[in-house]
Amino acid sequence: MPTVITTSGDATANSYASVATATTYLDARLNSSAWTLAAVGDQERAVIEASRTLDRLDYTGWRVNATQALSWPREDAENPDAPYLAATDTLLHFGITIIPTRLVDATCELALEFLRAGTSDVAGALPNAGIITKTVDVLSTTYAEPYLRAQGLARYPRVAALIAPLLDGAKTGGLSVVRV
Repeated sequence: MPTVITTSGDATANSYASVATATTYLDARLNSSAWTLAAVGDQERAVIEASRTLDRLDYTGWRVNATQALSWPREDAENPDAPYLAATDTLLHFGITIIPTRLVDATCELALEFLRAGTSDVAGALPNAGIITKTVDVLSTTYAEPYLRAQGLARYPRVAALIAPLLDGAKTGGLSVVRV
C-alpha cells in the first residue's frame, strides 16, 4: 500500500489530504458510499491520484521552495476567502506553510469521484466522445456533440468550483476572481 504524506512543503509529500481528513470530510457528504466501502489502500491511492491531478494546474503565486514535491504551499497567493481590507486596499495572502482548505476539500471530492468511477480512467478521454448516433437493434441513442461535453475537471463541478479562485487566470485563460 502507498504511504500518504501530507507534510506541507515536504520533498516527499504526495497528497493534499490524508485518508483521515478525507473520511471526516466525506462522512458529512451525501452519496459518498464509494469512499466508505473502499479498502484503505484504495482510499490512499485515490487521495494521491487526486492530488497529482490537481497539482498539474496553474495556481496563483509561486512555490515556496524548489524542493517541495507539490505545488502548494505557495508564496504571494491571494486567499479568496479572506476579508478584503479596505483600509489598505489589499487582499490577504496565504501563509507560506498553508495548504488552502479549498484544495484539501477538492482533493477529497476528486478522490471520491475516482473511487466512484471504479475501473474507468476519469482522467482519460471519454470513451464515446466521438459518437453522435448509436443504434443497437431497434434502440437508437444520439449523444451530444463532443465539443459540448465537459472535459477534464469541468466534469466535476464541485471540484472546479472549489479550485477556481486559486487558479492563475492569466495562465489558464480564465477570468481572475476579484473580491470588491
